[in-house]
Amino acid sequence: MLEINLKERLDDFWVFPKLTKIQHSRDYNDNFFEFLNNSEVMNVPTNLYIHIPFCDSGCIFCPYYKLHGQTNYKKYLSKYVDSIIFEIKKYAEQPLLKNIKIESVHFGGGNPFLIPLSDLKRIVETIKSCFNVEVNDNWTMEGSINLIRDEAYPRGLLELGINRISFGVQTFNEEIRNAMNIKATIEDIYNGVEILNKAGLSEYCIDMMYNLPNQSVEDFIEDLKKVTELNPYHIDIYNMAVFPNTYLDKLVQTKGHFRINPSNENQMKMFREGDRWLLENGYKQIITNTYSKKQKEIHIGDKVYLENGNVIGIGVSARGYINGYAYKNVCDIRDYLELIENNNFPADLAYHCTLDQHYDRRMVYFPILMEINKCDIPDYSRYEERINQLIERKLVKWVGDTLKLTKEGIFWSGNISALFISEERWATYIKSFLVAAKEKINPYNEDMMGKEVVDLEE
Repeated sequence: MLEINLKERLDDFWVFPKLTKIQHSRDYNDNFFEFLNNSEVMNVPTNLYIHIPFCDSGCIFCPYYKLHGQTNYKKYLSKYVDSIIFEIKKYAEQPLLKNIKIESVHFGGGNPFLIPLSDLKRIVETIKSCFNVEVNDNWTMEGSINLIRDEAYPRGLLELGINRISFGVQTFNEEIRNAMNIKATIEDIYNGVEILNKAGLSEYCIDMMYNLPNQSVEDFIEDLKKVTELNPYHIDIYNMAVFPNTYLDKLVQTKGHFRINPSNENQMKMFREGDRWLLENGYKQIITNTYSKKQKEIHIGDKVYLENGNVIGIGVSARGYINGYAYKNVCDIRDYLELIENNNFPADLAYHCTLDQHYDRRMVYFPILMEINKCDIPDYSRYEERINQLIERKLVKWVGDTLKLTKEGIFWSGNISALFISEERWATYIKSFLVAAKEKINPYNEDMMGKEVVDLEE
């Protein structure tokens, strides 16, 4: 039987199954997407994710696919907007997806705030014309607060139905912000929040990071004190992951470069202390990394995703999962645009999960939700031994018919998720790192993100 490992605290698993070039590369002339020709009514809750790769910040900890500089922005913006509109329509015209209801729409990046309202309106109108989608606290967008310079943009977002945004502060420590190459200034943060409030966009969520280089536990608590003064809708706290083969990894490995290096020991201390401080100061834990005084329950987008729903991923590098068919779009805007121009689905990685793997996906994600009802555990007998092991370790407990993580279980949520990943899937994770090591690339997307400091003035 698989045994839970509590030696090193793992981050939560937000991507499952993991796709890698060595196993899941596809021929664009294959028949992978023929499953969309099924005309049966699809009742699985479904999200829509749209990736905007343009970015005006060169944060060295960020692993996501993005394009920096004005040259790229001006060269590709118009073509890219046209292409994602084309891709949205291409999915919407498939028999399986015709007339389906979209539960939530999210714009991620990169920095979607760089998209002009006129282009954003075209995308939003395309989504509304192609799918059955409501506008009811379910359209969200992330971006960088330094681009909120006047009330026109947030008011424009509200008019389009995008009433919740998120942005990363990460830390208020100027030394660390400079070392991480974060472009937004502290003044940008306070000015941006003031503008959001004046514009009436009050559901702004803020990302904070812990285990940053040169960051102490005391620094993190001070960051939490300052971010709560901004009165966000919720606060997300994330452990900073150092990906191999990146510029940040090189700095961390350089002896004496940082006074304090990111470490498992530091991140464990910081999570415990940050969690304690937030709860003692009136915050409710919504999911493992989200805390709020205002938000009463999990957002519909997260709920659908974490309860094993579908997601249609649109745009360069976007991930999708539809009825057990997992895919990831190509991580190169030039290839993406060419594939769209040739009327191809622009996914370069694809995999059809077995039913067991589909069930595993539900169990891998449930620890982030911190609970699962017994009737929602698929094929309970398959997981019973592992659940009993978690009960014996006092990491979960039954409360009526609901399996809930204990306080200690929440701390080890990533490790609990790992217990439900099969040896076969773990081998895939290992192979993806081997590919990255061999090709000297960032293993997150198996691309070149984070390899060097970028020139934002390009």
